[in-house]
Amino acid sequence: MEPIMRKYKDEILCDLKRLVAIQSVAVPDCQTEGYPFGAKSAEAIGFMTELAGQMGFPVENCDNFACHAQLGEGGDDDYVAVLCHVDVVPAGDGWNTDPWTLTEKDGYLYGRGVADDKGAALISLYCLKAMKDNGVPMKRPVRCIFGGGEEIGMDDMGHYFSKHALPTLAFTPDADYPACNCEKGILHIKLSGKTDPCIKRIAGGKAVNCVIDRCAAAIDCDDSTARGIGEAVRAAGAECAFADGSFDVRGVSAHAMCPENGINAASELLLALDGRGMLSEGSAEYFFAKKLCGDTRGRKIGAACSDELSGEMTLNIGTIHSGDGVTTLAIDIRYPATLNSEGIISAIKKSSDEFGVAMEVTGDNPPLYVPADHPLIKALGDCFTEITGKPMVPVAMGGGTYARALHGRGVAFGPVFSDSSPCNLHMPDENLSVEEFMLHAEICYRAMCRLAVLDNRNE
Repeated sequence: MEPIMRKYKDEILCDLKRLVAIQSVAVPDCQTEGYPFGAKSAEAIGFMTELAGQMGFPVENCDNFACHAQLGEGGDDDYVAVLCHVDVVPAGDGWNTDPWTLTEKDGYLYGRGVADDKGAALISLYCLKAMKDNGVPMKRPVRCIFGGGEEIGMDDMGHYFSKHALPTLAFTPDADYPACNCEKGILHIKLSGKTDPCIKRIAGGKAVNCVIDRCAAAIDCDDSTARGIGEAVRAAGAECAFADGSFDVRGVSAHAMCPENGINAASELLLALDGRGMLSEGSAEYFFAKKLCGDTRGRKIGAACSDELSGEMTLNIGTIHSGDGVTTLAIDIRYPATLNSEGIISAIKKSSDEFGVAMEVTGDNPPLYVPADHPLIKALGDCFTEITGKPMVPVAMGGGTYARALHGRGVAFGPVFSDSSPCNLHMPDENLSVEEFMLHAEICYRAMCRLAVLDNRNE
């Protein structure tokens, strides 16, 4: 069958260039009225609203939390949805291209958000346009929903669905192909305690769901000790510079769902300090080094767990900072889909209490599981197979998507192909193959058309 989306390629890439240039890093706890996730996130929401309006779709900007464009008559009682987000994680260091400039090189697109999730957002909108241009028959309207705060807790969808009913059927192209019918739970915890006497200040990380790629710290030590600390940090694979009593450690960022793929700058620095006996037993840093650092599975703190469906728990140290004699560290835990968080929280609380460190649960997003024989999975699988010729076997993952806001009515589906080269989500040089980008467009179009004509969700 002749590709439908190919003729839109130049327009998609032109708009993707404009969207990538918006540095839409969502701001937690933003206090600016009218900008729940900051001005840049709102700018990206505004961009999608305006673009969809120019295409002739009815649009709604939902208080800069999210926006939508719809094809077809009808309200909230029965509709198909494709959910994407236009906020991104911070760029971080170590890029070989400008993260805010869409760069095409050797058949790949580079830029923050091309894979997660601005590329897929524009694809879904252009698929809606293609459906309109081709007069695709529909039994229910199709709605593209674009959120602005996915990377910092998904409160955007909570707000959107407080004003709109859930879709009948939905998918979110914010993961891998084929379809992800199982997402681990996501647990966020803050731990705070007395700053160690040897540490004048420490700061690292910009988002809890990313491995800390840079940590700066002022440490009370002589040059000889500093050299030893630097050697230990470099032996772990990180870079380390020391000048005027301050360390600058550079690791490698990675997504919190696979922290073992990164090198945590703060973790390696604290382990180096502890290895030289510099940390005092009553300090927060001592607890972090003994119970958290260097362990992405939670074994040291007694919280490790796993299941057959989704695998092992992961633990990521996402941010650390000191001030007024207190050091606070935030961790991101992805726990197995068949378990709950109670045992993990209990184990961490027991250990933190023993060390005199305060613990606060700041977020707990339960796991998602949609059975492989669900009609939605079958419909999406058929579309995937028709375009690629490959069978679809649903997969589990540690990442969290909008699917978990849909209460069993949707799953993650694309845009990244599991057998493709790494696209560096949440890392420097985020990228996506141009060929696979457009292949995703064909699958997305087919899926949107298919769901629009299903008689009901139980077909």
